[in-house]
Amino acid sequence: MKTTRLSLCVLFICALFSFENIQAQKIGSILKKKTEKAVDKTLDKGIEKIEGKDKKKKDENGNVIVATEKHKPIANFINGNIIFSDDFNNERAGEFPSKWTQLTGTLQNYQIVAPHGKKEGVVQFITSARMKPTFKNDNYLGKSFKIEGQFYFHGKGNEAYTLYLKDKNDAYATYSITIRGDGIVPAGSSHEYARMPYRLPYPGWRTVQLSFNNGTIKVSYEGFQLINIADFTKTLKRKVKHIKEYTNIEVSALSRSASPAMINYIIIGNKGLPLYKKLVNEGRLVFHDILFEEDSYFINSSSYPTLDRISKMLLENANTEVTIEGHTNSKGSNASNQILSENRAKAVKNYLGIKGVDANRMSTVGYGEERPISLENNEKAWALNRRVEIVYRGN
Repeated sequence: MKTTRLSLCVLFICALFSFENIQAQKIGSILKKKTEKAVDKTLDKGIEKIEGKDKKKKDENGNVIVATEKHKPIANFINGNIIFSDDFNNERAGEFPSKWTQLTGTLQNYQIVAPHGKKEGVVQFITSARMKPTFKNDNYLGKSFKIEGQFYFHGKGNEAYTLYLKDKNDAYATYSITIRGDGIVPAGSSHEYARMPYRLPYPGWRTVQLSFNNGTIKVSYEGFQLINIADFTKTLKRKVKHIKEYTNIEVSALSRSASPAMINYIIIGNKGLPLYKKLVNEGRLVFHDILFEEDSYFINSSSYPTLDRISKMLLENANTEVTIEGHTNSKGSNASNQILSENRAKAVKNYLGIKGVDANRMSTVGYGEERPISLENNEKAWALNRRVEIVYRGN
């Protein structure tokens, strides 16, 4: 009897411990789930903060404030002759960017609002689209050139921008660089995907710099060199025609309606085309270093070296005819600026005539303040608008 009671006591104690253990496991499991749920909620909130979902701030006109500010071009990368530059800041929102030619798709000038509240211009791709810089002759790159641009990534799916290096005389010589949110794909081949060694935040701007020199191409991504190819035919798995000179570029973007692609600036530079070739290719030469005395058409002596280069070019190409345009800034009255611009254009013509250029090859026109480069109202803008342009009329 005693043995039976003892056995029952042992069984009761074991059952009690087993029940407590099961309850402890249940409580532990509940606490674990609550903790994991709290961590997931915190992570989700952090991701939403990175993506800007928790803010969705808008300015007074309803424009969505972009989560990250535009960067400035990296100093001294393009240290040669800048042949094309566009930051879309002096364009009217909703219009087509004036310095570009549309090839496919739909795009427009657009304004974003940075966190500091300042509006900044970009080109926005409403659909997937392709465009190219507008030159009179698509032959402006040459054997040595550099391209720098900045591209926006929302981090919400398939986003990409592509730079096409073109040879206008050979369609099969096109070489492409595709820019993704975390790296570069040369020649459009996923096998050669060069990724960044660390994770970049979304959304955000990506700065890309491309350097081409006699067949060697280098590409940096956010200051980190990802591509260095000396011979395309040897290094790429997909055969690409290897040439040592390109003539022009085209730019495209994949775009989603809810999160449109955006480019903040494109700059192209090379070692410098001869002045005459640049005049013919671009159709005009813009000079900010032909200076005059204040509110006067008397030429400053610091302008003589530039004017001598122009006269030398025209004397070496004796059949070339040009129009000399005078432009002023908006300081002063419209009437006085118009007269000033006309007299400054005539002063340049007189100087070139003294150097031996036939006056019959040169006409003059003044536009006063009618055709500004910059619409801002500050010293920098005034200096840009105050200029002389030499326009190609033919041979």
